[in-house]
Amino acid sequence: MTRSNRKKPKRNTADRFAVLNAFVDFTAAELRRSELLVWMTLYRDTRNGTAATSQRDIAKRSGLNRKTVERSIASLVERGLLRVVYSGGFQRGPARYVVLPVNRERLDKL
Repeated sequence: MTRSNRKKPKRNTADRFAVLNAFVDFTAAELRRSELLVWMTLYRDTRNGTAATSQRDIAKRSGLNRKTVERSIASLVERGLLRVVYSGGFQRGPARYVVLPVNRERLDKL
């Protein structure tokens, strides 16, 4: 099968909007600007459930300092909005993340 004949898997746009709506409705107001930018960058990069990118790349695309990205990732993990599934690094490739729209534990308490 040639490259042009392959069917691309369709991304469910409605599901992606539902995640963005949940994020805006229940989470965004509580975050700092840097955390919003990091979350949005990672969410945009999500494919097949994970986002794979380096902190340096996030910093470059979001206009943030790399240390600010590092702190924002740590904060998002602590808040239950991000899960690190692989810690990348030099000669290990990019880190991989699962991006979550809301902290489920906190939402259950409401």
